Amino acid sequence: ILHSDDAQDTFKRSFASQEGGFFFLQVSSGSGASVRRRSAVEALRAAAAGASDRRLSALAARIASMTSGHFDEVIDAIDSMLALLQSEEDTDLKTREDCEKTRAEDTRAAILASRTMDEHTDAISILVAKIEELKKDIEDKEAQVKVIVAQLKEAKDNRDKEHAEFLEAEKDDKAAADLIESAKVTLEEFYKESGLMLVQGMKHARQSPFVTNAGEAPPPPPPTWEGAYMGRTEESTGIVAILSLVHEDVLKDIAKARADEDAAKALYDKTKAALETEKGDLEDAIGVLTTTKGEAESDVVDHNADRSTKRGELEVIMQKIKDAEPGCAYFQVNYPLRVANRQTEIDGLTKAKAILSGGAFSSEDPNRELKPGDALLQQRPRLVPIGRRFA
Repeated sequence: ILHSDDAQDTFKRSFASQEGGFFFLQVSSGSGASVRRRSAVEALRAAAAGASDRRLSALAARIASMTSGHFDEVIDAIDSMLALLQSEEDTDLKTREDCEKTRAEDTRAAILASRTMDEHTDAISILVAKIEELKKDIEDKEAQVKVIVAQLKEAKDNRDKEHAEFLEAEKDDKAAADLIESAKVTLEEFYKESGLMLVQGMKHARQSPFVTNAGEAPPPPPPTWEGAYMGRTEESTGIVAILSLVHEDVLKDIAKARADEDAAKALYDKTKAALETEKGDLEDAIGVLTTTKGEAESDVVDHNADRSTKRGELEVIMQKIKDAEPGCAYFQVNYPLRVANRQTEIDGLTKAKAILSGGAFSSEDPNRELKPGDALLQQRPRLVPIGRRFA
């Protein structure tokens, strides 16, 4: 029944009614395979030209050289190439994302390293200025210590000189006092042995002032002394008294000189204590400043070492960015084109596979460039000879 002329006409009319809606091309099995092969070759060549992919050209050449109507191996090859293209797409996408991520991370690391270096540089500048200020303070205080040391030496020299002069003067004054005392004692003994010290001397009577009247004779002269001549007893008594007074004056001078010496020594001790206290305070301050300066200098060394370390890290990062630049720059620039070309390849392969699987496409401008998405189609089941379908 299926091989009768009426059945053949019925099937032809049924397929013809579907042609306008699904664009299926009704041909015999032999001529249909040839048409599909040519259409697939054209689709692959167009995709190869649009994407500049020799692999598609080679596949098109392989299909064009086929003589049989079985395309299973070719379809498997197309599937393999589609999988490869998808893998390449995934690799390109991952490469681009890795480039962007790595570049962002490296750029941030470079910024942080550079910023840290700047912070170390600023810290070093501050520390260097602080060290210079500490040096000036130390030098100023050391100069003050030198002045105090000189003052202490001068004060000590003056004190030693004054003390030596005092001792010499005291020695002379004591010698003079002893000499005066010895002279006084000698005179006293001499006068005592001579009995001159026991006589009071002549007592002079008090006489009225000498008065005369005009025309009268003058009164008699007053008496000169009473008793026998006893020598110069009054003069002797006066010399001893004078020697006593001189001796007392010398002793007073010695006592005053001693008091002045004690006062001078007390003033020297007070001045020396004050200067030594000031000197000690300055030396303590110098010690603190020196310690602070040493710590600042140590910090400068540490900051320089850290800055050098960061400089090395920055150089490594910059070299890494430089080394990655060619590949990453290539993907940044060519990634959109690679995506477009790959999509063209995928569309061409998909279209060729559909054609080889029995699909058909509406007619289009043969001069129109193949665009991504052209592989979207409607596909019908593969047509087989009537005899084979219903055998």
